[in-house]
Amino acid sequence: MAQGRGDSVDEVDVMLLDALHANPRASFERLGPALGISAVTAARRWQRLSDSGRAWVSSVPGPQLALVGAVYQVRAQPGRVTEVAHALSAVPQVVSVYATDGAFDLHTLVFAGDMPALTTLLLDALPRIPGIASARSLVGSVWYSAVQWQLGAMDADQKRSVSGRAGRKQIRSERNRVFDQADRMLFVALQRDGRARYRDLARTVGTSETLVRRRVETLVDRGMLSFRTDFARSEGGWPVEYVLWLSVPLDRLDDLGAEIGSWPQTRICLSTTGTANLMVMGQVHRIRDVAGILERLPPEVVVADQRLVLRAFKSWGRLLNADGHALDHVPVDPWAPAGPDQAGLSWAPSSCWGPRGP
Repeated sequence: MAQGRGDSVDEVDVMLLDALHANPRASFERLGPALGISAVTAARRWQRLSDSGRAWVSSVPGPQLALVGAVYQVRAQPGRVTEVAHALSAVPQVVSVYATDGAFDLHTLVFAGDMPALTTLLLDALPRIPGIASARSLVGSVWYSAVQWQLGAMDADQKRSVSGRAGRKQIRSERNRVFDQADRMLFVALQRDGRARYRDLARTVGTSETLVRRRVETLVDRGMLSFRTDFARSEGGWPVEYVLWLSVPLDRLDDLGAEIGSWPQTRICLSTTGTANLMVMGQVHRIRDVAGILERLPPEVVVADQRLVLRAFKSWGRLLNADGHALDHVPVDPWAPAGPDQAGLSWAPSSCWGPRGP
């Protein structure tokens, strides 16, 4: 296997990705010694992974940030799946877009700042996209999955060494806190690069480095902001992604949702409206490994539908090529105007943060 100098991803790269899953903004001075490499080597490896689109870090909403979401499933007109996927990917509230086998061509996740905005997206904006033949939406309720996953490449001592603020357990609670305009701009800036240096963020939002550092730490501590590391799944050893729709007894939904959401293969575990009330997305090494996931399900859980992901077009704002490499990004912005032709920020950076610091 290559040693991380060319185009291949080696064991040390996977270990670095695992560490950055545990603590996406950890310094290389912290990561390197924990992984048995120098800080310079860790930085060089990350730069290569990032520059090639094989890995990236993004901001994500914390567990107490007020948001609503839905699964939006699409049947495209014949021959127009890719066209529709690209159009959906251009919408900042459509955070992820997957082509799947099964009854629907596309499986997407949609976020909005409140229910009226989500309703406008689902009923007015998204159905106007050319090439959509029909669609179905299911509103999400409770997220049972975390944003930091484990790839299994680190031992217990390494996990303890790299974990920090990002390693704190996030308790599910009522989403009742909101971003102001400055927070939203900071969130969107961190979409582009979740590991951006504070001085670069300060330049972007038009304030001092001290204020930006303090605000990021405050948002994380308040459960309003978190970070996630992602990667080209096939090169990290997880080439197969699946979608499960499960029917779970209501009196067991929280317990089983939390259990399934904690499995290392699970990327997303979300309760939704409908008789199939738990949606699970996960990743495994081989197609036949999906059978092992199904066998682990408790007997009271009914599998209403199962699908394989044929291609990911967009993953949490990153636009992907057929190999899963990030080519570009459409920053996730649940608060963007919800009209069919509206998107993006609508204010100047300096108006939100006040005078630029030194």
